[in-house]
Amino acid sequence: MRFQGKRVLVTGASRGIGLATARAFLSEGASVAINGRTSDSAQQGMDLLDAGPALVAAPGDVSTVGGCEAIVNAAISGLRGLDVLVNNAGVFFRGSITETDEAAWDRVLDANLKGTFFCSRAALPALRESKGTIVNVASESGIRGYGDTSAYCASKGAVVNLTRSMAMELAPDIRVNSVCPGVVETDMARDGFAIDGDRDAGMRQQADQYPVKRIGHVDEIASAILYLASSDAGFINGVALPIEGGATVGA
Repeated sequence: MRFQGKRVLVTGASRGIGLATARAFLSEGASVAINGRTSDSAQQGMDLLDAGPALVAAPGDVSTVGGCEAIVNAAISGLRGLDVLVNNAGVFFRGSITETDEAAWDRVLDANLKGTFFCSRAALPALRESKGTIVNVASESGIRGYGDTSAYCASKGAVVNLTRSMAMELAPDIRVNSVCPGVVETDMARDGFAIDGDRDAGMRQQADQYPVKRIGHVDEIASAILYLASSDAGFINGVALPIEGGATVGA
């Protein structure tokens, strides 16, 4: 019960890695604010977790500054403070450079990068008070580049370096780290890597590219996030932790 009495906000917590992370924090004693882009999606996450008063809804769109501030304010108000911020919300876009128009670029960078920065900024007073932690969900694609995902790679690479910068600026009051997952079994990944609409074929192709010959599970990413947020990682600050079956070892 490493997080007994701790207050946690997880953005993008209605499904996938975010939902698994919220569930893991709850299992270790935390109270958790659940963010979804809409009130309905935030409620969907709360219904799936079914943890009663340990849950608080914090709906809002991380791609706008106002949305980030509304999310954080709702979490702090409902939880009466904040100890951990997990910047998980994001979007994936697969397309060549010529297929990436301004709208696609803005959608990816706003959700993945601007959301991480401005949710963190809004949470700083509460996290300074609690001597809290931030964990940013970056990506394997933030460590090495891949074709046909330039906007996504750019956004996640920026999150990795943003993590380093924030870690230096906010220490010693707030520790900041990031996780860099590879392909994980989520709806977003299955849709994004589908081959001619075949989601299973896409996942098989992705698994074959990893040295361990499989893709990741959401609980594996959640476990790493909880470790970095816990006192067990008290001397870790500014890391980008790869969780990708060895894909970036030779990068």
